[in-house]
Amino acid sequence: MSGGFELLEAVRAALLAHAPLTQLLGGAHVYEEVPRGAPSSFIEFAGLETRDWSTADQAAHEHILTLAVRTNSRSRKLAQQLADAAETVLDGAALNVAGHRLVNLSVVFRAVARGPSSPGFSASLRLRAATEPL
Repeated sequence: MSGGFELLEAVRAALLAHAPLTQLLGGAHVYEEVPRGAPSSFIEFAGLETRDWSTADQAAHEHILTLAVRTNSRSRKLAQQLADAAETVLDGAALNVAGHRLVNLSVVFRAVARGPSSPGFSASLRLRAATEPL
């Protein structure tokens, strides 16, 4: 097992446990699959890549997780605030990943821009995590 899904669950729990982030989102709006009628501001899991990161004596995986922050705000301020809050929660976090040890977690990229098909600003965060099975 790579631990990818378990990592997503741990990241979601950490984001939802952060009161300043859920206040900015207007509720618990962090989704693996965005529901119909979703609010105007939310965070979704946009992608997960997993690679073998094993050594000769230890199984391990590297995960690249992409979070998409969506808003309908015509100002970049809300998208920036949401990206800042998510980075505060996740960068360097020691999350409990079921069945795995999280070796590290870091934000390696972020961008804020207006979406091509939306008048609102969005943000993208890319995280790198390494896990080892227990």
